[in-house]
Amino acid sequence: MRGALTLCRRPASRVLRGRAGQQGGFTLFELIVVVCIVALMAGILLNRLRVYEEGAEKAAMQQTAAAIKSALQMRVAAYMISGRDNEIENLRNENPTKWLQENPASYAGEFYADAYARIRPGSWYFDLNRRELIYVINLGDNFKPGPDGRKWVRYRVRIGYEDMPEQGGGTRKVLSSVGFAPVQPYVWF
Repeated sequence: MRGALTLCRRPASRVLRGRAGQQGGFTLFELIVVVCIVALMAGILLNRLRVYEEGAEKAAMQQTAAAIKSALQMRVAAYMISGRDNEIENLRNENPTKWLQENPASYAGEFYADAYARIRPGSWYFDLNRRELIYVINLGDNFKPGPDGRKWVRYRVRIGYEDMPEQGGGTRKVLSSVGFAPVQPYVWF
């Protein structure tokens, strides 16, 4: 009995250390806990990376659209300077990628039929029937599709005119706005 009491009275630090000469290490349970924590953190990191990739795709799409919008404005200015205002209306029907010095890297071409299902996600194409430049989204986890349920953004050239009164009492149409904008508003993030 006396030996049992002495064993219980050992200092706590001695009990935790174990016997002299034994090496401490991870138990199997501790190793499993550490592996689970590392796996959880890796999963969170990979999820965040996917969000950043999707944000980069959206930024690249918007950058291409902005370049096309700038090219459109330069084209309109060139027509106005050269006195060819009547040709501005024809820009609605042109493929906007032809205004750029080179096609976007992800440009798939022109198609007469609906090519949404045939185009590789992350690519642009021009729909010759609708006269729209379309971007098919690749990473669309945070994209809310429109009424058609497709993960795409359709762009079209928009030209606006305003009636201006003339001195003789009539009116004439004057160019008031030119833009390159999505056909329908979209929500991405």
